[in-house]
Amino acid sequence: MRKSLLFLMLLSVKLTFGQVSDDFSDGNFTTNPSWGGSTSLFNINAAKQLKSSLSSIAQTVTLSTANTYATNAKWEFSVQMSFDPSATNLVRIYLISDQQDISGSLNGYFVQIGESGNTDSYDLYKQTGTTVSKIIDGPAKARVEANKLLAQIRVTRNDVGKWELYTDIAGGTNYNLEGSATDLTYTNSDWFGVLCKYTATRSDGFTFDNFSITELTPDVTPPTLVSAKVLDEFSIEAVFSERLESSSASMANNYTIANLGNPTSINVTSLPTVYKLTYASALPSGDYKLTVNGVKDLKGNVIDVNNTASFFYLKPYTLKKGDIFISEILVNPRTGGVDFIEIYNNTNQVLDLATLQLANADVSGNPANSKNVSTTAMYMPAKTYWVLTTKPDIVKEHYEAKFPNQFVQMSSLPSYNNDKGSVILMTSQEVLDRLDYTEKMHIPLLQNADGVALERVSFTKPTNELGNFKSAAATVSFATPTYRNSQEEDPSLIKSNISLVNKTFSPDGDGFEDALKIDYQFVNNGNLASVNIYTDKGILVRKLERNTTIATTGSFSWDGMNDNGQQSKVGIYVVKFDTFALNGKVEHFKQTCVLAAKLN
Repeated sequence: MRKSLLFLMLLSVKLTFGQVSDDFSDGNFTTNPSWGGSTSLFNINAAKQLKSSLSSIAQTVTLSTANTYATNAKWEFSVQMSFDPSATNLVRIYLISDQQDISGSLNGYFVQIGESGNTDSYDLYKQTGTTVSKIIDGPAKARVEANKLLAQIRVTRNDVGKWELYTDIAGGTNYNLEGSATDLTYTNSDWFGVLCKYTATRSDGFTFDNFSITELTPDVTPPTLVSAKVLDEFSIEAVFSERLESSSASMANNYTIANLGNPTSINVTSLPTVYKLTYASALPSGDYKLTVNGVKDLKGNVIDVNNTASFFYLKPYTLKKGDIFISEILVNPRTGGVDFIEIYNNTNQVLDLATLQLANADVSGNPANSKNVSTTAMYMPAKTYWVLTTKPDIVKEHYEAKFPNQFVQMSSLPSYNNDKGSVILMTSQEVLDRLDYTEKMHIPLLQNADGVALERVSFTKPTNELGNFKSAAATVSFATPTYRNSQEEDPSLIKSNISLVNKTFSPDGDGFEDALKIDYQFVNNGNLASVNIYTDKGILVRKLERNTTIATTGSFSWDGMNDNGQQSKVGIYVVKFDTFALNGKVEHFKQTCVLAAKLN
């Protein structure tokens, strides 16, 4: 406990003085504050200003210093470029960055100066990874001197994320507004810095001075308890809206849970707004509410009385065979895609995936290369489908994910070959489910299996029973991550059927029955469908689908257009729905509809 308190006190001291102020009057940039980066390529000139040093090569150089201000903040500084700026000779001033190296991938914001021509604009950008987007596009301005840029810049951002960018291109403090925008994507910062991109002849032409980062307005807003969650049966994580003052944060009496009382210890985590509360007794399963009183932020603002956060805890449970099944696999993604394994909670209770492992098989057929699905508690509700993958965003780009929160991002998956292999779900005690797949499980008429998932047909049949995994239907874009499989059969369905949701439709754009919706349900999976529209005279007007692999349940729609892209005439039409399966079974369906129009 004593060590935890000391750490909290040191952190509080550091953050209290989190503002930046440097006019380089001390003749260096190594202390008060300390700047890091390309330190050998900068110097302090005779005028006590930060200046880039002469270089024999074209390159990008950076300096950065610690900064925790990200909202309710004001940045001020001066910039001088002793040349005509261009796309190859420019400067970026990073106001917010989560990385000390501001030349690489990071999350933050920067002001950029540098474009070809005798005018300059002062623009604010947001950077996500290596992708940048302009959020303030300042107007072009003629320089006072053709071959010299001199500007004093002020940028502000309030608590709700409104940015304002001001400049005085004469180098004074007669500021003009360049533009404003609202963006709250990133609300925490660790670094502030400058980046100079130059050719060799311009290398020593960058000068900076009077850096200042301060509060925009006095902070009178008290902290709030944002959330709470269980880390293990004895520990709870409490997340606050801002950093807390150390002595109040470490008082156990400030934290209360009904029937549990106060924690025995409070520890700050690697995230400055997150605290770990440890209790003497283990938590039973159930819903809980953490109540916080008395804690203060770094400005001394006291949290409002009885701040609360609710959370759920599931008592440890040992997964057993039959609890979780392999539901769908994609091991042969299309170009730019990634592998994924979908699992299904076959129970009527919430399951914790913390003990679940994903593996493949070695040459002897034994489980190998197992990977933990999650290193922390992750709750999977009953009867839901969840996707295990390394890049959920890529899966969502390639396929519809009806439940986008039902993804587990793993750092890596076991290796799965395209042609054949084994997908194994297991715990440290036993194998829960295993699929031995081959590419021959795909429908033979499929021209290219890349990007086509294999879906489970039935959860009541053995996983490796012949025909229990088949190609996902084309009508669902060949995969169904996070929801019911397209080839999953409904055991309660006795007879296949086709129905029209609305027998009459009028494609006039009024938002009411503008398209004909054709619903279908099939007892068996693996069907290919051809859907054609005929007039009541038997003339074919639209080939809606042709030999399309379909789901067991789904729908098509007809917008009233014919195959020539023209609106069909008012009248009676026949929908002919024909299917065939690889086992030779053929089914034919007909439905009649009316294409109508409003009377003038």
